[in-house]
Amino acid sequence: NRTEPKTPIMKPSSKKRKHQEYPGHDNIKKNKGESSSKHMKSRQTSGSFENGNGGEHGALQKIEINKDSNPQEKISFKPVTNDGKRESLIDLICLKNIFSIQLPKMPRSYIVRLVLDRKHRSLALVKGSRVIGGICFRPFFSQRFAEIVFCAVTSSEQVRGYGTMLMNHMKEHVKPMGIQYFLTYADNFAIGYFKKQGFTREVTMPAEQWTGYIKDYDGGTLMECKISDLIDYTRIRGILAQQRECVLERLSKISNSHVLYDGLTVFQKAEEGQSKRIALEDIKGVKEAGWKPGMQVSKLPCRDNRSESVKKLQASFGIVLKKLFKHSESWPFREPVDKQLTSYFEVITEPMDLSTMCEKLNKFEYRSKSSFEFDFFLMINNCRRYNPPASTYYKAANKLEEEFIKLTDNL
Repeated sequence: NRTEPKTPIMKPSSKKRKHQEYPGHDNIKKNKGESSSKHMKSRQTSGSFENGNGGEHGALQKIEINKDSNPQEKISFKPVTNDGKRESLIDLICLKNIFSIQLPKMPRSYIVRLVLDRKHRSLALVKGSRVIGGICFRPFFSQRFAEIVFCAVTSSEQVRGYGTMLMNHMKEHVKPMGIQYFLTYADNFAIGYFKKQGFTREVTMPAEQWTGYIKDYDGGTLMECKISDLIDYTRIRGILAQQRECVLERLSKISNSHVLYDGLTVFQKAEEGQSKRIALEDIKGVKEAGWKPGMQVSKLPCRDNRSESVKKLQASFGIVLKKLFKHSESWPFREPVDKQLTSYFEVITEPMDLSTMCEKLNKFEYRSKSSFEFDFFLMINNCRRYNPPASTYYKAANKLEEEFIKLTDNL
């Protein structure tokens, strides 16, 4: 189990000056970090790093996506480098804050050095005027690959698809630069995210192409992503939607699953005292679905031996779990810890998470409040045992525990 820390407050300067608006200004407040990796890369659809010769440099351009008519909700992707300009430095500091929060065990001086290094580039995810996430990467143009160094999105903007959107834009961004591969040493908690973005543990790039260009990281997993020129990654969702529509259209020609029949009215029209039974074959759609009279139908009644008090209690547990899932600090606990993280299971022998609790509730395993509380506090204590008190995961466990106590106090 893991959690996210709050970003430290950083002021542009200790000297007093008039308030000015600039991209990322609102982010120099307390923010939370989202999911991260030790290495990650930036992308841009406009190919702003390409010059007339298809080279490495060029004018930086900002990509805007009119996702919402509200200017405060407009999403844009802004390439940032340490060009010495005040606005660029502010954006880089905002990104540094987010990365520092997400990787609390990594020295902040190291993060600052890489983010501000002029050999590294960053792609900032901007919402309105706030920097809410980004990717820092180093391209190796001669080797045709880029090393992703840091990737993070603030926790308040999680579960909205921004992480996937950021990676998809990044893949398109590097195509004009001649980049064909991404390499990253993924934080073990971010392996799942990278898998969803097309990264694998198997490195297919020739070893001589990347060996010696990137350094090893203890506790990280080397992952690779091959970039295809045949795919427009910014249109992935639209492409998948079209494919799904095509598949459903084909299925409708060989299946009746799309056909809707009128509901049964025999129970409503039956007069008092009359039988309200109907033969199975008389129900519209049953024969069409492939049922035949010779098929056996189970006559065993569904038995629920739970008492009314237990039913009400378990219904309350369901409400509690639903609210916990929606809580902003519950993201580290929603799914089981990745089994690939062997170091976790060397310490934690009885793992627990909210999804597992939901499964147990659906099986009616929680017959008392004490059994329900036991699993929740097991999950919280596991997190505290594995993570240091200053970590974001430890702090998230504290906040989620407070919410749980409030929700279950009157059960």
